[in-house]
Amino acid sequence: MKLYTTLYVILYICTNKNISAATEIVKRINVMKVNPYFLGSEDSDSSRHMQGKRRLANYDGCRYDLKDILPDLFSVFKLAAERTNAALQQFKPEARSGNLEPNILQSCFAEELFSRFKLQASFGKYSRITLRAKGYIILFKKFSNTGKPMNIKTKNVQNINNQKQTLSLFAMEDSDYQDEPILFFGYKKNRLNKIVDPQLVYLDEGVIRFAIHESEIVIPLATPKTINRPQISEENKPRIKKSN
Repeated sequence: MKLYTTLYVILYICTNKNISAATEIVKRINVMKVNPYFLGSEDSDSSRHMQGKRRLANYDGCRYDLKDILPDLFSVFKLAAERTNAALQQFKPEARSGNLEPNILQSCFAEELFSRFKLQASFGKYSRITLRAKGYIILFKKFSNTGKPMNIKTKNVQNINNQKQTLSLFAMEDSDYQDEPILFFGYKKNRLNKIVDPQLVYLDEGVIRFAIHESEIVIPLATPKTINRPQISEENKPRIKKSN
């Protein structure tokens, strides 16, 4: 509507041969640096919706919205990685298949995640581990050295990386899911083939827009278990015989 109104005003001014006024309006529009639909910055989500895209996510907003979720998420991953390393000890390195470690890690992560987040976490379509929390959808993936999720390039994967609304993530579709930004929680492998650098990543248009690393999150230390030692009464304590 704003686009048609602006064009109408310019056309009206030009018809009345007021070229200088029309030129001034065009200059002001360029200075504003708004999107092609001439929408203000406050309408960015509306513009994305018109493009069939999900709500825009940003670094500060994401950290604030997920401030109660992220410590648990990193803690869950740490437990899953420890369980994975312990399970791998049962197999000789030369006997491990290529998919053994990622399969064990995914199962351990899913079990810990489901236990911690209850009904917020589940398996979506194509066995994707999915966490819905605070208006975001979080998927679990291994990252490449460039920090992007390692996926086979399909149309569905491209839609996810482009934050498209028209994609299927769950067995039962719900319009409430279509506006929630998609984040990836994952890890990398170092040169020693060790699991390292867990992080939360947001992609849009196939480009990494921001990442939140474990070092940026305050993770509460586990409370040490207290051991209740039995109390020995005075009469039951051993007596030391005094020498004369």
